[in-house]
Amino acid sequence: MFDRHVDELCELHDIVRLNGSRGRAEVHRRNGRRTAAIRVPPVRGQVTYFVALHEIGHLIGPGRSGVRLDKEAAAWRWALREALVEPTDACRRRIGARLRSYVSWAERRQHRRRPPVLPPPESQFWALLAYLEA
Repeated sequence: MFDRHVDELCELHDIVRLNGSRGRAEVHRRNGRRTAAIRVPPVRGQVTYFVALHEIGHLIGPGRSGVRLDKEAAAWRWALREALVEPTDACRRRIGARLRSYVSWAERRQHRRRPPVLPPPESQFWALLAYLEA
């Protein structure tokens, strides 16, 4: 069911689905043509299903421009909205851990001359992260 839903979304939005060990959204441009692709592991359960939806969200969902953390949150929101099921508590926390890893990434780089932007305290980013980590 989950795998078929990912295939249907890819077909509907003209996205090439490639096998990979980690989720990744890609856009290739060649000879004036644009090809959107996701590289995802085989969908065997909820976590890999949501990862696949998240990568599709990077390509077609709202919030594709902006700073990295906002783009990640927007793709997760799209995945949660488009999913056929609500994530289990364990799956939701795994999604939260993935989103939290971007916060850690940004915090470790705050000393740089051009550090990654952390969302302000009132941002919906933090509400999403709190929901996912609860």
